[in-house]
Amino acid sequence: MGPSPTSNKALADPMRLRIMNLLLRPPFCVCEMERGLKLSRLPLSRHLACLRNCRLVESQREGMRVNYNLNEKQPFLKQIRPLLLDALANRAVGRADLRTMKIAVWKRKEQNR
Repeated sequence: MGPSPTSNKALADPMRLRIMNLLLRPPFCVCEMERGLKLSRLPLSRHLACLRNCRLVESQREGMRVNYNLNEKQPFLKQIRPLLLDALANRAVGRADLRTMKIAVWKRKEQNR
């Protein structure tokens, strides 16, 4: 099954690709992605809504937090996952986002202690 036109549009945006890069790893909440991508909450939420509307990402509520992860049930996403991993993780901006996310998650865990 191929991508829908809306999926193509969603994946054409560089910021949404950066979000997808983060979500190739464990689920993250908006606050963590906000810090990791250095993007304010409103545009980040809009990008996530676009990806969710295309069924590329899913969200799960855990108390006050909403965690996002890739929709592994999406056949198209299963096909392109290796490409995303290779293309995004090997770019400088992708590596920088991952480093920043590790720090953001570590800080959150320290605050929760």
